[in-house]
Amino acid sequence: MIYRHEHLLRSCLIVLWAAAVTGAYYLSEMFNGVLLIRFFIYLFLNPALLLAGSFMLAKTFGAKWYYTAAVIAASAVIYFVTPVRNVVPNLIIVTAVCTVFGSGVGSVFAPPEDKRESKKESYTPILSESNINKKKAKK
Repeated sequence: MIYRHEHLLRSCLIVLWAAAVTGAYYLSEMFNGVLLIRFFIYLFLNPALLLAGSFMLAKTFGAKWYYTAAVIAASAVIYFVTPVRNVVPNLIIVTAVCTVFGSGVGSVFAPPEDKRESKKESYTPILSESNINKKKAKK
């Protein structure tokens, strides 16, 4: 089931995340002497927000491969275009791991789609009374 604003929401979150990462770099440059700000932003805040955002999107809309690819591509663009690579050399790896893990865990909690429910086969337990009676009748 495709929701009405799913693609718009996903693309807005990617742009907001990219702007936040770049903005955090320039904010931390203003406080050059305080490395605690960079440590907090890039080692705790950025991965936590990526995990939470990917989890919530996958839980609501289901896991989509193009969202993960777009976030990783955006992190590669940020890494190679802006001077963030001087501060965070593993930005692409952290982004990929957090996005894939968050989307995977979120898809576990997502409601099942209509397509999956229609393909389900009915399950008959082996040890039900009707099957035992059928086996006894055959003997």
